Amino acid sequence: MEELLTAPSEIWQRAKSELQNCVTRDLYSSWFEQLELVGGDAEKLLLGAQGEFAAMWIRDNFMDILTNHVSLAAGRSMSVEVTASSSCISKKPDEEPKSAADSRRAVSPRSQKFAPPPSIKPCNTFETFVVGEGNRFAHAAALAVAQNVGTAFNPLFIYGATGLGKTHLMHAIAHFVMRNSPEKKITFISSEAFVNEYIDAVRDNKTLEFRRHYRSIDVLLIDDVQFFAGKERCQEEFFHTFNELFNAGKQIVLSCDKPINEVADIEQRLVSRFGWGVSVDIQAPDYETRLAILRKKMSALRGNVQISPEILEMLARRFTKNIRRMEGALTNLVAYASLVNASQPLPISKAQELLAEAFMQEDDNQVVDIQIIQKKVAEYYKIDEAEICGKRRTANIAMARQVAMFISRRLTTHSLQEIGKQFGNRDHGTVMHAMNVVDTAMKNSDNFKRSVEYLLNALSL
Repeated sequence: MEELLTAPSEIWQRAKSELQNCVTRDLYSSWFEQLELVGGDAEKLLLGAQGEFAAMWIRDNFMDILTNHVSLAAGRSMSVEVTASSSCISKKPDEEPKSAADSRRAVSPRSQKFAPPPSIKPCNTFETFVVGEGNRFAHAAALAVAQNVGTAFNPLFIYGATGLGKTHLMHAIAHFVMRNSPEKKITFISSEAFVNEYIDAVRDNKTLEFRRHYRSIDVLLIDDVQFFAGKERCQEEFFHTFNELFNAGKQIVLSCDKPINEVADIEQRLVSRFGWGVSVDIQAPDYETRLAILRKKMSALRGNVQISPEILEMLARRFTKNIRRMEGALTNLVAYASLVNASQPLPISKAQELLAEAFMQEDDNQVVDIQIIQKKVAEYYKIDEAEICGKRRTANIAMARQVAMFISRRLTTHSLQEIGKQFGNRDHGTVMHAMNVVDTAMKNSDNFKRSVEYLLNALSL
C-alpha cells in the first residue's frame, strides 16, 4: 500500500512530479510550474499562482487534475485552493507551512472520505449562480433541496435548453451538502456515464457491486436523463435504484433538456416517478440577467485585464440562447487581452473580430452539426476530412472517427442510427462501441481526456 504522506510540502512535491509526467511540457511550464505551496494541512493544500488571471484560469480549467494528483500523492482525498501569490502570505522557500505540524496528526475519516469528487466543478456554487426571472424558481427549488435533503422536492427534476445553468445548480446542491453534511455520500454523474458503468458491470459480472454502490448513496444527481431513452435494460436498472433510494428517504436530482413527458422511449413508470416531486424549468435569461452574469464573471478576475462595459453589453445583446457560449466568449477575450497587453483596454472592433464565428452561430441559432464536428476533428488529428467517413482503420484515423462520433452524440440531438449514417452508413452498434472506447480512454489517459475536452469546448463556443 502506498505511503500516506502528511507534510504538505512532501505531498506537493510528489504531485508536481506526477504532473510533469502526464501533461505536455508546454502546459506544465505555462500553468503548473509557477504554482507554489503557501499553506496547507491534512485536508487541503493552498497554492499560489503568479497573478490573479493565472489563478482564475487555473481554477476554471485545471482544478480537477490538480485535486486528483494531490489526492493521489497524499494517498487520501484532499482539496486544493488556488489564489494569487500577491494575496498569499510569503514564506521562505524551504519553510514548512505553519499548519504542517498539525497536518502530521492522524487524518480524520472526514478528510479521507468526503473530499469533493472531481466531477463537481469548484466554481459552480449557489454563490456564483446569477438569479433572474428565467431561473428564479429553479434556483429556489435547488436551494430548498440542498437545505432539506430527502424531504423537500424529491425528486427534483430540472429541465431546460443547453447552457442555461442546469448543471450549475446540480453542482451547487452537491457543494452545499458536502459543506454542511460531509457525512453524506454524494454522486454526480451523467446518464450516459451511468449507462456505460452499467454495461461494464454486466460484462464483468459485477452488477451486485454496481447496485450496492448506487443504492447506498444519500444524494444522487443524474445529468441529461434524456440519454436513457431507448435503453430498456438501463431504464429497468435505474427504476429499481430510484425506488430503493426514494423509499429510503434519499435525495434524487435529475436534469433533462425538455420536460420528461416529451422525451420519447422513456418507460411510463419512470416518467411517473420523475413527476413524484417537483419539476422546474430554466428559461433563457433576459438581457439584464445576461449582463449581470458577465459582470460577475469579470469581477472574479480582480486583475489588470480590461474588458470595457461596452464589450460586456455587446456580449449580453448578441448571446441570447446559450449562456455557456457567452461565458466562453468572455473567457476567450480575457485570455487574448491578458496575453497581448493586459494594461490596455481591448478595442471593441478587435472583440468583434475575435468572436465573429461565435456571433454567426448564435445569430443563426446554429446547433453544431455533424459535418462541422467531422471537419474540426479531422483538422485536430491532421487527417483528410474524407477519412472520417471512410473505411480505413489505421490507429490515428480510427481514433479520430471514434472521437467525432463521441462528440456528435454529446453535442447534437441525433440518434445513434442517425450518427452512424453520417459516418459512412455505419450502424448504431458501431457508434455505441465508439462511445465506450472514447469514454474508457478518457478515464485512463489525462492527455486524451484533455484533447477531447478541448474539442468539445471549441465546438460548443
